[in-house]
Amino acid sequence: MESPEHEPSSPGMPTDRGPSVPTSQKLPSAIVGLILILGVAIGALSVIAAVGFGFLDGRSMGLGSAEMPPTDHGGSGGEDAGEGPPRGPMASPVEVVPAVEVVAAERIELLGTAAPVRESLVASEVDGLLSELSVHEGDAVRRGQVLVRLRTTALEQQLAAARAARDETDARLARASADFDRLASLLERAAISQREYEQAVSDRDAFVQGVARLDAEVLRLEDVLERAAVRAPFSGRVSAVHVEVGEWVAQGDEIISLVDLSEVEVAVQIAERYISAVQPGFPVDVRLDALPGRDYAGTVKAIVPQAVPEARTFPVLVRVPNSDLAIKGGMAARVSAQLGSPEPAMLVSKDAIVRRGDQVLIFRVMTMGPPTESGGVGTQGMIEQVSVDIGPARGQWQVVYGAVAGGDLVIVRGNERVFPGQPVQVSAVRDLAVPMADLSKPIAVDPRQETGS
Repeated sequence: MESPEHEPSSPGMPTDRGPSVPTSQKLPSAIVGLILILGVAIGALSVIAAVGFGFLDGRSMGLGSAEMPPTDHGGSGGEDAGEGPPRGPMASPVEVVPAVEVVAAERIELLGTAAPVRESLVASEVDGLLSELSVHEGDAVRRGQVLVRLRTTALEQQLAAARAARDETDARLARASADFDRLASLLERAAISQREYEQAVSDRDAFVQGVARLDAEVLRLEDVLERAAVRAPFSGRVSAVHVEVGEWVAQGDEIISLVDLSEVEVAVQIAERYISAVQPGFPVDVRLDALPGRDYAGTVKAIVPQAVPEARTFPVLVRVPNSDLAIKGGMAARVSAQLGSPEPAMLVSKDAIVRRGDQVLIFRVMTMGPPTESGGVGTQGMIEQVSVDIGPARGQWQVVYGAVAGGDLVIVRGNERVFPGQPVQVSAVRDLAVPMADLSKPIAVDPRQETGS
């Protein structure tokens, strides 16, 4: 007898189903599956968005060439058409100037001060009251030009009186000479005494001396009157006026300071080990801090033969033409001279110098492959940083000391933004005129450093 709790089994179906699972236990499994499906969908959407914005490509996703073939940029097909080097950062364009090596003699640079070739404190030669002032500070004057005049009324009166007295005495001399001639003829006839004749001679000689004395007085007063007008002893410019109209000026008082700046002199101190190479007429270069960009050609005028004992240096006077009067007295001057045997010096453009803190740097292009046919334009390479010391400047060029060789492509534009190892491409090669081979490493500006004092 069958139990009412069991239904008859269907044909082909197993009769043993195992224990049944309650509905409440199936629900959590469905939720987990739904969460997994949603996670996969979100991840797929993220990948699609990243690819769309260019953050990932086929290679960064780890896809093979079969799944993301490389783009053919117009090359011929074939097995090699789909292969190429990995794409890296784009090369930055830079402008360069090749380094230049020159050979030059040792060059010294010394400090000095420009001074007028002539300077005078014009003084009064006579006493008098200043009545006229004809010039002021900065005025240009010519030799012989009147600078000031003193009052001359009293002198003119004295001169007029002296001339009148001279004329009177001259008239008496003429009468005394006539009397002498008459008495001389009477003496021959014994018509007068010897004593009368001698008195006529004495009167005539006295008037002769009187005329001579008055002539001298007239000349003296004329000279004093002339010197009452103070004149410029040479052509130049007024640097100072020491008097005013109405002042009493005594003989020897300073009136005007006058300078001649058509040429200037620069006094420098040269160390004893260089003095044998310097002779009068030796050419030097002169630059002034107040006149940047202007170079003057000077010559050695004189060498003081006595050294300064404390520093063992010799004073040397350098004469510099100053036709345009641009150089003023007291300006700081730098005198440089080429001495010794020639030696190599390396030049780079001034624009190549980059200062970062205490470092002085240049950046050069380390080329990859053979140079281009366009003189360097288009050359590709990597940035190399070089630390250098700097020497004297010469125009657009700068002397440097360091691991730099002639022909190195030194960056002059874009060097503020580059870094070592960065790929770059030469977009332009600047053409700079190479200076004459007269550069070299500098030596101490202060000659005392040469003597160890």
